[in-house]
Amino acid sequence: MPKVVPEYTDKARERILEAAEQVFSKKGYYETRMEDIAEVLGVSKRTLYLYYKNKEELFKAMCADAPSAIRQKLRSCLDGKESDDACGAFFDLSMEQPPNGLEFEIIAAASRNQALRKIEKDLFESELAVVSQFLQEMKRRGAVSRDFDAPRMARVLLAVYRGLMVDLLMGVKKSEVRQAWIDATRLVLNKK
Repeated sequence: MPKVVPEYTDKARERILEAAEQVFSKKGYYETRMEDIAEVLGVSKRTLYLYYKNKEELFKAMCADAPSAIRQKLRSCLDGKESDDACGAFFDLSMEQPPNGLEFEIIAAASRNQALRKIEKDLFESELAVVSQFLQEMKRRGAVSRDFDAPRMARVLLAVYRGLMVDLLMGVKKSEVRQAWIDATRLVLNKK
């Protein structure tokens, strides 16, 4: 029997996560079955269970990349831009994958499902740490005042961002939501 090399395993996990994101986004968390993901991949459900023991573990793995994606977006937006331009650029990058309601479904489900609550809480704490580190960096560069409370303001920015994503889901024009994001970040960063 041929030996399975780590590169194959990593590539297989990557493909599974891509398929999972596609199916979860389309069907929602509760309507998604492991069979649905296997079907997209053209493999058996049993094959998925070689990599992930259940749907919750697969969903958790899918969420694990979100903080690094946010970090990458923040870094690419900061390079040489004024804060309004950087905030607008961050919003535009975020809209490359507009909200589909899955995150809000998970938040609602987390009120009744302990495992999902832990996944969502861990994800939020990771995102909070990334945004807080970014704001600390802005503080070091002198882009915000010395007394700026980066951890607290990171929480505010994430709350505003999530709220504005609800606006998008409810049909508010993207241009209006974008401007509200820029206005909110300007206030939080204490920019005129």
